[in-house]
Amino acid sequence: QTLNEWVEAGLVNSDDVYADPRVAVIRVDAGEYSSGHVPGAVPLAAGDAQGAATLKATRLDGLAETKALVPTGETVDQIIQNAGVGPNTTIVLSGDNPMYATRAYWALRFWGFPRERLKLVNGGSSAYDDEFGLVFEDVQTPETGYTVEGFEEPNYGVRKGLNEMIQLVDEGSASVVDQRGEGDGEGEAKIAGSTIDTAGSYLEGSFTGPNPWKSAGEIEDHVFGYDGVEDGDEIVTMCHSGFKGTVAFFALDGIVGYDNVALFDGSWKFSWKQYNGEQDPTPNDAWRTDMHDRTEGELTATDQLTIDEDLNNELTELATLDANQVKKDAIEYIVGDTSGDFGCGS
Repeated sequence: QTLNEWVEAGLVNSDDVYADPRVAVIRVDAGEYSSGHVPGAVPLAAGDAQGAATLKATRLDGLAETKALVPTGETVDQIIQNAGVGPNTTIVLSGDNPMYATRAYWALRFWGFPRERLKLVNGGSSAYDDEFGLVFEDVQTPETGYTVEGFEEPNYGVRKGLNEMIQLVDEGSASVVDQRGEGDGEGEAKIAGSTIDTAGSYLEGSFTGPNPWKSAGEIEDHVFGYDGVEDGDEIVTMCHSGFKGTVAFFALDGIVGYDNVALFDGSWKFSWKQYNGEQDPTPNDAWRTDMHDRTEGELTATDQLTIDEDLNNELTELATLDANQVKKDAIEYIVGDTSGDFGCGS
């Protein structure tokens, strides 16, 4: 209803790119764009890539090139410019796959957007279609030249790199909520002290279908109903690859308004379970996730990354910005200077 009011009021893609209020709509599941979209919506795109492909990147993080990490600032700039986003524009993420919408939400949050400027269509494009109907024509958006460099610094606190995750586990100072799900993650190893959860807990149905979100109260009751997860804790969500984990992240950050939640985006498959003694070369002891009681269960995976020997020799301290290259790159992209205190560890 709210989005339709914005459409009817002419706020979507208005010509004045500096206007406030102003709205841009992105269909995140871009492959479905031709089957109908909210009036004024454009497909999620960055260059030649569309949809989920724009929301992940293989990047250096820790001791190795790691898959499925947060997209670069250059990619996010292409996404928001393609959508005609200006300095006061509210972005509405539409589509029928909540998991892709939440991954886009988290990526934009990381690159500086406040939650007040990011919205999801509750129930997806299908819900909008049921009430008001979709359109099929392609949409032209105004050129804005807007980039994330307009923010003073990234929201790097909503992402945890592997170096930060290891420190949190060593200290026991965060509640890790693992979205791999019962029967999918419970029977194998997990991060010590973590809680196995499922992304479907946050919607009235599947996390990959056009289903409405549960209320803030229901989400709070669910998350804080787990033993060891208390209101006020720092909460880190994760999953196999960093996509399902954004469902819980959005539920807490975007619906509940919880101010102390982050995503471990390399997550289990591409990051945590790879840092073990079976790798060649073997990660130095600071990075070993199969040591120091960091993992419950056995880790033997070697299939997703290759430890860089030079970095293995150089990065023997976790609490440094050099040990979190994604964070360092983001700060350099927006701030241009990494000499300050950016909360890299205790």
